[in-house]
Amino acid sequence: MTPFVEAAAGAAREISDRLLEGWSPHYARHFEIGAGGDRSAGIDRMAESVYVEALGPFGTIDSEESGIIGSGEAVIVLDPIDGSDNALSGLPYFGSSIALERNGRVEEAVIVNLANGDLFYRSGGRLMAGKISGGRFAPVERREDSTVGIFEKAYAYPGLARRLNERSLKFRSPGAVALSLAYAHYVEFVIFAGPRRRYDFAAALWMCEELNTIETENLLIVAKDRDKAELLHRLALQDQG
Repeated sequence: MTPFVEAAAGAAREISDRLLEGWSPHYARHFEIGAGGDRSAGIDRMAESVYVEALGPFGTIDSEESGIIGSGEAVIVLDPIDGSDNALSGLPYFGSSIALERNGRVEEAVIVNLANGDLFYRSGGRLMAGKISGGRFAPVERREDSTVGIFEKAYAYPGLARRLNERSLKFRSPGAVALSLAYAHYVEFVIFAGPRRRYDFAAALWMCEELNTIETENLLIVAKDRDKAELLHRLALQDQG
């Protein structure tokens, strides 16, 4: 691990430990609209404060909650809690997305699942995976026996969801897009419908560079198999037609 990844992992451990101590009513308190366009919750602000303290020495932080924080040559694109509504609702699928950029290019990225401790990172080489508790990290391998995909915001494309069902293409819609893309090497595919914000995608898309990606204005398709990606795209075009 690089110093940046170690700092991000340490901050994630601290946030996870705080959540394991028990739920605080403050986490559900809502504040004003954040830089990303959503209303910030207490859990977002708590996580942001931990990451800012840990990652501030590495550069300027551009956070979905508070916008620009600090200064420095590098820019750290931060979504403190990806899947805030899941966290507030007690659904164990939420995490954090962190990308370190220099000259507009991602050089290091970390995505963590705060609900189960999975941590993915990439520092220029292969995508690695392990646990925030430490121990062994290993290169992520594609799972060729996966049976489901992920369709984030499936409710925005009901026609495409119906077409997937007609083709017996199983999917889930868990509600944390950066986290879902971090698992893209495992699942059959990941689809996201709607406008894309850099806080959700800066780290995740860089982690998926070796996979097959199709992007349109309001649709993102990532799949291990090129034929599967093209099939999904054709189905999406039929839905739009």
